[in-house]
Amino acid sequence: MRKNLSQIITQYKVQAFWDVPLESIDYEKHRDFIIGRILQYGGLEGIRWIFENYGRQSIKRVVMNSRSLSIRTAHFWAVYFSIPISKIRCLSKQMQSPTK
Repeated sequence: MRKNLSQIITQYKVQAFWDVPLESIDYEKHRDFIIGRILQYGGLEGIRWIFENYGRQSIKRVVMNSRSLSIRTAHFWAVYFSIPISKIRCLSKQMQSPTK
């Protein structure tokens, strides 16, 4: 059975969506947020769901532009999508350096 957004968000509430009211998440308006959180904290089912519902290009764009992916997650998806590290925003030296 194919899950809808509400079911996926409920499934990953504790891991990925602990800080937002579930009813406030909109499928289109919060697309990048949902993709980023599932990439970072979701399981295999969540990853499949975002691929089926948002597609490779949307996911790849989030990987390249997100400021909140962990270094490990960003590296994994960079390799998966064959994205040069220099194109991953959260892996830039400026993003990784501590603020003064």
